[in-house]
Amino acid sequence: PELINQNVKQKVNSTPPQIGEFYLVTAKTLNIRSEANNKASIIASLNLGAQVKLINADNKTWWLIRDGINEGYVFSQFLKFDPNIGWDKTNYKSGDTPVCENVDPQYDYKIDNYLKINVGSGTDVVVKLMKIEFNGDQCIRIVYVRSNENYEIVNIPQGKYYLKIAYGKDYRQKIINNKCFVKFMKDAEYEKGAEILNFNLVKQPNKIIDGNEFENWDVPSFVLSLDVITSKGITKSFKSNVISEDEFNK
Repeated sequence: PELINQNVKQKVNSTPPQIGEFYLVTAKTLNIRSEANNKASIIASLNLGAQVKLINADNKTWWLIRDGINEGYVFSQFLKFDPNIGWDKTNYKSGDTPVCENVDPQYDYKIDNYLKINVGSGTDVVVKLMKIEFNGDQCIRIVYVRSNENYEIVNIPQGKYYLKIAYGKDYRQKIINNKCFVKFMKDAEYEKGAEILNFNLVKQPNKIIDGNEFENWDVPSFVLSLDVITSKGITKSFKSNVISEDEFNK
């Protein structure tokens, strides 16, 4: 296919070259050549739908690629970038912690509290519970919740928290430089809660029961329904700020 008359105006890739990413071969047969011209020796041939990794695109017509075994030059017109290549589909259930997330879940089984997450239709969500600490905020729990379902994060250690939330569809994972990454491939949006969720126990006056005095503590719990948080029966708008995918993943 790279032997097409060079006087004919060729279709150019619509997106800037994504170095290090994978491309699909769109020609029935595409030759890998040893140099960036159509007279160079053929190293190998690729079939329609083959996946190759882009190594260099300084030459707009001939791109240096690797197909897993061979490395050489191909005619760039017949490569198409597909953002889904290399991202494996997942099938997480509500309450699952994505395996790629490097989070050490923390619990306090002595505290019977919860953050209940209700998700509406049209989107799945990933919620990060971020604990505010002097030496840097820490994600202590992360859960996946499917659309039209709910889940309770329970036994949350005392402290003050905020939320990071990712919305979207088609959640996938990919190994990049020996590290595992996950993200929504469709309709992805990210936000950071502006409100603080205070899960510290609140001391109340002791109670007398059958002549015995007992300590009395208020145990805060919250309900999150998309963009609304309810605390102790009081509904208020859930204030948040839009953040980038990188900020969400920190």
